[in-house]
Amino acid sequence: MATIDEAEELKSAGITIPILLLSLPIREEIFRIVEAEVSSVVADRQLATEFAIEAARLNVTARLHLAIDTGMGRIGCSSIAAGQLAEMINNEKHLELEGVCTHFASADTSIEFTAGQIEKFDGCLTDIRARGVNPGLVHAANSAGMIGFREAWYDMVRPGIIAFGYSPTLDTPIPVSPVMEFVSTIVFLKRVDGGTPISYGSTYISPRDTTIATVAAGYGDGYNRLLSNVGQVTVRGERYPVVGRVCMDQIMVDVGDAPIVELYDEVVLFGASPPGPDAIEIARLTQTIPYEVTCSVGKRVRRQYR
Repeated sequence: MATIDEAEELKSAGITIPILLLSLPIREEIFRIVEAEVSSVVADRQLATEFAIEAARLNVTARLHLAIDTGMGRIGCSSIAAGQLAEMINNEKHLELEGVCTHFASADTSIEFTAGQIEKFDGCLTDIRARGVNPGLVHAANSAGMIGFREAWYDMVRPGIIAFGYSPTLDTPIPVSPVMEFVSTIVFLKRVDGGTPISYGSTYISPRDTTIATVAAGYGDGYNRLLSNVGQVTVRGERYPVVGRVCMDQIMVDVGDAPIVELYDEVVLFGASPPGPDAIEIARLTQTIPYEVTCSVGKRVRRQYR
C-alpha cells in the first residue's frame, strides 16, 4: 500500500493479512499506522524515533521495514548508514525490524546497474547481520526485478504492473494476460450530417453522414484527454474511433452510418486484447506507461472484483 487511508480501507473490509506501507508517512499519520497495526518503511533515525515514541505511548510494538537507497535516489538511507539504523531499530523496546528493503531503478533497462544495486544491497545485509541483527523479511524486486533477476527475490517480491497482467516495459512481452477492464455505457445516440463538428473546439468534423455515440466517461474518470481523435473503444466486439476532444465526463464515438450498437450498450475503454484496446495501446497513444493508464482510473469509477 501507499497510504494509511488505503490500509484502513482494506482493514475495514475485513482484510486480515499483514499490510506494508511502501511510502514514507507524514508525522500526523504515524499514530494511525501504529494503531492500525500496519507495517511501514522508514529511512532515517528521526522517523524511526517518532514511531518508537508513538508505539510506547500506545504500549504496542511498531513494525518497521528499513529502506536502503542503493541507486533509486528516491527514499532510503545510505548504504553506509544502513547497519547503524538497523541496529537502532532493533534495540528500541517498542520497535520491531520486520524487514529490510531497497528498490530497483532500472531493472527493465540496465542489467549492469541493477546488478550493482543488488551487490550494494547484499553488502548492507552482510553488515546488518554482522551486528547481530536479524534483517527480517528481505525484499527488493519489483515487476521488472522479478522477471530479470532471480537472485533478487530474497524473502518476498513486490509485483506491480505484472499483477495487472502487463509487462513492465512496452517492448518486452511476457506470458501474462490483462485482468483489468475499464468499461462504460452508451448514454446517447444521434445521427449527424457530414460536416458536423464534434466536441470542444470543433477539432473533428464528420466527413460523412454517420451516428455518434456519447459514452459516459471522460478525463475526470481517468480516460486521458490525449486520446482525443486518436483513441478507440470496443462495443459488441467491434472497435470504433473516439472523435472530437475527450470531455471531463463524456467521449464521443463514431459508430458508423448503419450502427449495430444500441443505447446503453457496454463500451470497453481498455481491457484484455483482442479486440482491445489494452493499457499498452493506450500508453503508446498517450506517450506514457501502462502503470499510469491503470492508476489513472478515478475513484468515482465503480469497482467490481471478480
